[in-house]
Amino acid sequence: MPKNKPKKVISIISLTCCEGCQFAILDLGPRLLELLKDFDLREFHLVMDDKKKKPLDIILVEGTPITAENFKKLAEARKRAKILVALGSCAHLGGIQQIKNYGDKIKHINYVYKYADKLDNPEIKALSAYVKVDYIIPGCPITNKEFYRLMAELRDDKIPHIKDQTVCWECQIKGNECLLQKGLPCYGPVTLGGCRAVCPSHGFPCYACRGPVREPNVESLRAIFKKNGHEKDFEILMQEFGAADEILKTNDTKLYENKN
Repeated sequence: MPKNKPKKVISIISLTCCEGCQFAILDLGPRLLELLKDFDLREFHLVMDDKKKKPLDIILVEGTPITAENFKKLAEARKRAKILVALGSCAHLGGIQQIKNYGDKIKHINYVYKYADKLDNPEIKALSAYVKVDYIIPGCPITNKEFYRLMAELRDDKIPHIKDQTVCWECQIKGNECLLQKGLPCYGPVTLGGCRAVCPSHGFPCYACRGPVREPNVESLRAIFKKNGHEKDFEILMQEFGAADEILKTNDTKLYENKN
């Protein structure tokens, strides 16, 4: 970054989530300190709070809004920042907590909580359902190397870019045995790559935690699931990280553009 260029003022905040994406960021270690030399960091939920709540160049929001406090925090974040980045699957897709949207939500909450009638029980939606999202950093959790690269691009006033390639493509590059060819369920053919196919590389299916590529071939994958005897699981399994709504509704997914 040029020496005379002012540092961008940024914050990283958290709504309802496990905060795993922030831990992934911290795992950068010395590289994170190197990156932050080029930013004016005002808030990092796991490390420091920003009491003054001044205007920001960039705010990264992790998690989904569920409580009244969450919704207020999200609205304030959007007002404060020129750029809002959805950080991780919870913010980008709705995350694991979106599972409760499916099936009998009232029955489930009454099973879990003794005084369910005293709890707010809203539908779980991605940040983009409530505010304009400028960019995303996908994954559950995010890939910290990708975080480093995308933040460096924002620092340099570039548009963050993730290649529109599938997890399947990364599996082939790594020489992994195809789980679909073994008769197992996997969403690699429709899921945005960038994670280096970490799950299939260790024998686990891709559950689409990074959301869909631009034009996912949903029907072809559905046919493979049916052929392998997993037809009933096709939509259910992709609900695990909140990707179902995005995958099933898109043939026009735009990775970084607000759809509203």
